[in-house]
Amino acid sequence: MLDHSGPGRDLRSFTLPQSGRLLATGDVWEPYQLLDRHGLRVEPVAMHFKDLLAADTPATTLRSCGNDLLRWWRFHLCPLRVWVPAASL
Repeated sequence: MLDHSGPGRDLRSFTLPQSGRLLATGDVWEPYQLLDRHGLRVEPVAMHFKDLLAADTPATTLRSCGNDLLRWWRFHLCPLRVWVPAASL
């Protein structure tokens, strides 16, 4: 259960860092690249995208997956992140 008795977090000023981006390349063999904050391609993601393409996955799925990974990455860079341990019911 969540503990609501402690001090709350003020999320009014909460923003995710705008680090990295998903680049549409226009290339049929590499339609999207996930770039880090320095503009460099994230190689593990590039390899995953190649595997998806080899399995005849549409480029729209790569775009969706890339945006999900980008949001996940930005969330993990956020300084306000607080983990609440999972508990069994």
